[in-house]
Amino acid sequence: MRKASLFIVVNAISLYIVSLLLNSVYISSFKSLIILTLIFGLLNLTIKPILKFFSFPITVLTLGLFSLIINGLVLKLAFSFVNGVYINSTLSAIGASILLSIVNSVLYSILD
Repeated sequence: MRKASLFIVVNAISLYIVSLLLNSVYISSFKSLIILTLIFGLLNLTIKPILKFFSFPITVLTLGLFSLIINGLVLKLAFSFVNGVYINSTLSAIGASILLSIVNSVLYSILD
């Protein structure tokens, strides 16, 4: 339970920081942020492993760089499900997912 609550808190803070740093990412309210965090977590648990499985050959060919595109697609998909949040394009989602990974790493090292 502690790990799940830490995941939700860290991802919510990270998504908020990413929305502050990038003009292409907009989150209108705290409620939208929490819903986005939960949906993003669910997509990371369900859709992302399926995408990684089927894209394994291209991920190997690109030496793992294709996983950045998968992360961006999952983030863009999460943004499409929630009202009150916006991300410009898939390229913005890929950039936001890279920044999100960096912020998550920093926050996990501080909080855990």
